[in-house]
Amino acid sequence: MKVHSGNPPASILSLAQATPLAVGHLRQVFQHPREAGYVIKVMRADAVQSRWGEKARWYKRLPRARHYTGFVRELKEYIATQARSAERSAPIARMIGVVETDLGLGLIAEKVHDANGALAPTLAALYARENGFSALIESELERFLDDLLACNVIVGDMHAWNIVYGSDSRAGARFVLIDGFGEKHFIPRSSMSRTLNAWNTRKLFKRMREQLVRLVPLERARES
Repeated sequence: MKVHSGNPPASILSLAQATPLAVGHLRQVFQHPREAGYVIKVMRADAVQSRWGEKARWYKRLPRARHYTGFVRELKEYIATQARSAERSAPIARMIGVVETDLGLGLIAEKVHDANGALAPTLAALYARENGFSALIESELERFLDDLLACNVIVGDMHAWNIVYGSDSRAGARFVLIDGFGEKHFIPRSSMSRTLNAWNTRKLFKRMREQLVRLVPLERARES
């Protein structure tokens, strides 16, 4: 991964000295320095080295986009939902494009925000705050799943930390999948069959709910 030292050219956004808004297993998320409504996702250098470096498994080095394969997948899926379901807003992050940064290539997405303009809370945070599956969470999750199925979104990964509850320029408050969408299989079975894709989405949704209950402690439980 190309990382610039010193003063990068004006066309390259400077993020290295900024504090990330969020840090995941593979990526860091930064506020876009020039656009308040956008965030930039960049790959973590340590994750790139461990997963795609010289000692990585051979098949990780096969894709031409290497560690940016996830960027390609999410951009492609966003474009696919626009092509196939333009009349309905799919509950996935709105992709803007890519940009060069001093931390490597960055994926720009519209920020999903809360009522105060801050990053929207994750489902995990909302679940803990609401002390479980409140009526709000249940109804909004039902709408989230219905929208995923109606827009035939291909979901590769779904968990309580990559689903957030907030608004963007397309819609008011709702659950939005901020990453993990797009076809991951070598044989694109979800792309080939809408029925199979719906089955897979329901399976991932069920597993996500089970993981949420198992992994996220409730405020009420901590107080007792």
